[in-house]
Amino acid sequence: MLLVDDWIETGSQASAVRSMVEECGGQWAGCSVVVDQTTPARRADSGVRCIVSAAELPAWDGKS
Repeated sequence: MLLVDDWIETGSQASAVRSMVEECGGQWAGCSVVVDQTTPARRADSGVRCIVSAAELPAWDGKS
């Protein structure tokens, strides 16, 4: 199973989904996201692949 999401912040949802998939006998392929804001350890544990990390995004002042 591949989880696809727009933004991953803490990785807790991906970890929960992975646990459910594996408990049901499924095979976890990983997590694909547009923006990744997780820690390196959580990223490795969840198999996260991203297009951009949150740190790479330009600052947003809320006026645009």
